[in-house]
Amino acid sequence: MSTEIKTDGDVEFDIKQLDNPAVYKYYRKFDMPIILILLFLIGLSVMLHYSLTAGDWDYWIDWRDRRFWPLVTPISLLILTGGFTYSIWARFRLPITATAVTLMLALFSWISRYYNFHVFTGFPLSFTFPSTYIGLGILLDATLVMTRSLLLTSVFGGILYGALIFPLNWPLFAAHFQPIEYKGILLSVADLMGYEYIRTTTPEYLRIIEESTLRTFGGSVTPLTAVFAGFVSTFVYGGFLMVGALIDKHAKSIRRLV
Repeated sequence: MSTEIKTDGDVEFDIKQLDNPAVYKYYRKFDMPIILILLFLIGLSVMLHYSLTAGDWDYWIDWRDRRFWPLVTPISLLILTGGFTYSIWARFRLPITATAVTLMLALFSWISRYYNFHVFTGFPLSFTFPSTYIGLGILLDATLVMTRSLLLTSVFGGILYGALIFPLNWPLFAAHFQPIEYKGILLSVADLMGYEYIRTTTPEYLRIIEESTLRTFGGSVTPLTAVFAGFVSTFVYGGFLMVGALIDKHAKSIRRLV
């Protein structure tokens, strides 16, 4: 049996070259820095994209309200997740994209919040800690493993991804949503922290001044927002899967141009 194979450029390659222990040793060592660089670039791109699209809602505990934050966040995360998933699944059958994206975001977010917000500006971590989305990434990848269909994953996984973002983070937020009375005003612990720690901007575009309501403590709006977020996430994930498929289709042409 011949050991020679041909690549797309009709260049012959002898697979016996990998039998050399010295070559194989350096080949394995070369993989590790490449993998680390790729993970760093993916994490940096995810962090930058998330900061530009949904970062304002996730920087402060009092801005993570029950209407805008659980709707904007899954849309932002599924843009890159859907774009990367198609090629990785179609070419390698690896259902790891959503988990990798959320894991890299969590890692870079904790580094940023600790050094930029806590060490440099003096905000307490209980006021600026990042939300968690790793469970959503695992759930989306698990849906792909069980269905082995990008279409079904877009429908069922997308719905779960958007609908469960608030329940997943509720154990982290619950203590900050407790009602308290401060100088005769009813507000939440998160809002009191927002009043105590002055920032360069205020969330006036998120809050509506109302009387005799418990707007910041959850209520009937929360499940409605979760359902709508799941509905929108399905279309966002499916749409960017098609974008990833289009990019993958023209990958050969892009390589030739480069």
